[in-house]
Formats: sequence, structure tokens, C-alpha cells
Amino acid sequence: MSLAIYTHPLFARHHTGVGHPESADRMGHALEGVSRTSASGQVRTESKLDVETDRIIAKVHSLDYGASLESACRSGQRLFNSLDNPISSQSHAAARQTVGSALAAARDVWVESSVDRAFVVARPPGHHAEKTKAMGFCFFNTIACVAEYLREQPGIERVFILDWDVHHGNGTQHLFEDRDDVFYASIHRFPFYPGTGAVNEIGTGAGKGFTRNVPMSGGQGDSAYLAAFERVFVPLMDEYKPDAILISAGFDAHRRDPLGGMKVTEGAFGEMTRRMIESANRHGRGRILSLLEGGYDPEGLASSVAEHVEALI
Repeated sequence: MSLAIYTHPLFARHHTGVGHPESADRMGHALEGVSRTSASGQVRTESKLDVETDRIIAKVHSLDYGASLESACRSGQRLFNSLDNPISSQSHAAARQTVGSALAAARDVWVESSVDRAFVVARPPGHHAEKTKAMGFCFFNTIACVAEYLREQPGIERVFILDWDVHHGNGTQHLFEDRDDVFYASIHRFPFYPGTGAVNEIGTGAGKGFTRNVPMSGGQGDSAYLAAFERVFVPLMDEYKPDAILISAGFDAHRRDPLGGMKVTEGAFGEMTRRMIESANRHGRGRILSLLEGGYDPEGLASSVAEHVEALI
């Protein structure tokens, strides 16, 4: 199976300030992980933005929200919506390019069929972003934009998103919780930021039963995570039979991470990836798109990305 890595120089130009964990250095650490694998020669850095990028963003977020973010960056504001979300002059451009690169990857995998799998090394992350609100270092909900784009493609009726970031993806859940065509599943620390992701949050209306949360107490490690894959996520995918599988790949549950408080090793991220690949082989011709979310320890991020990418290969 062929794999391509998608990134862009703009991702390093979103400046969050001294001491902020979601810094531009994260790109270097993640790409260092890629360089440790045989995919190091498959890095693509020139994903061009087009009208599709803005159209898809407008399907997920309100037009006023996007315009407000762009205006705030141009005016020199340092914060957007909350203390969690510092911005600089290039923050809107970086967030927009994150969506553009992810859509280019999705197009290559499911429309052009030029690659089988994709890993998008991008920032800012996205899974906390709500329809009209930035939070948790996130501005545009990139994985939600990819899911919306894929739902427009012929033959893709069901999309499955698995989020293993240590923080619950409140934004992604809320954007799809009343729908049955996008299944959102998450394993995360709980109770923890952002306060959502309880086991009884299962969706609403037509989407009831198409959200699944596996909350974990602090300090859980490999065995607990892998058991959740075997007992919950793999059976869910076999039952749902998705046409496309997406991963919100945060690596802040790693044992070295300063924000996570969990004990997951890089090897477990590789094993979780392999479980996803096995499901994708049964439901979707082995195709997967993975998107970087959190991960704030330099070596923890690099080693986890290396294991993730090797498994994708």
C-alpha cells in the first residue's frame, strides 16, 4: 500500500508565543518521526488551496466565524475567543492551509486514487473547534471538513472517525452528533479538558447510537487502550462498515507528554494503527487518512509518529 505525507511551510508560521505547548517546533518533531521511516521520501509540501477549501470550511463553520478569525489576525490581535488560542498574523492562513492540505490528501486517496493512505502533519490542530468557536488550540475543525468533503463523493455513504487524542474532540462530536452518516468514536482521559466525552454521550436524534466515547481515568496505558480497540472500536467498525476511515491522531496520551497524564507508549500507537488498518482492509480497500492533532513532548511525538507511519506503510 502506498503512503504519502502532507505538510506545508505555513504550519510553522502560526506563532503562539513563548512557552505555549502548541508551538511551531511541533512540526519539526513530527517530521523527525517521519524521517525515521521509509516514508521520508514521500513528503508532499505544495498542497494548493482552491475554492473547495473555503467552500468546505463554510459547510463546517459559519462564514462570520471564518471572517472574524481572518480579521483578528490582520488586526494584530494576540488572542481569539480564549486564552487557549493565541494568534499571529499567519494563524488564519495556517489554519486554512491545514484544511487545504487535508482535503488534498483526501482527494488523492479517495478521488484520484493516486495513494492508498495519507498522514497529514499539520497545525494548528482542529478537533476542539466548534461551529462558531475556537478552543483548545484549535480554529478550524479539519477532520470534520474532510468528513464533509468525503460525504460528497460518490460511493462514500458512511465515514468513521476514530479520535485517540488524550483530550475529547468536543467539536467533532458536536458537529456530527445528530447524524448517522458520520460515526464519531473517541478514547480519551476523563474527567479532563474539555469536560465532554462521557460514556452516555451517544448522539441525538437521527445520530443516536453513532457517537461512542470510551473515557479513561488518568494513568492508563497500553493494555487499556488496546483492549478498547479489541472490545469496542474494531467491532463498531465491523458493524458500521464505513466507506472511509479517518483518524484524529493526537499523541498526547504518550507517557512522556506534559499535558496528558497517561502511560501509553509509542509502540501502542503503532498497534492501534494496525487495528485501524485491519478494519480498513475489510471496509474500504485499506484506505485511511490520519491527521495530526495533539502531542507536546518532542521525543514522545517523534517516536509515536514514527511508529504510526511505519504501521501505515
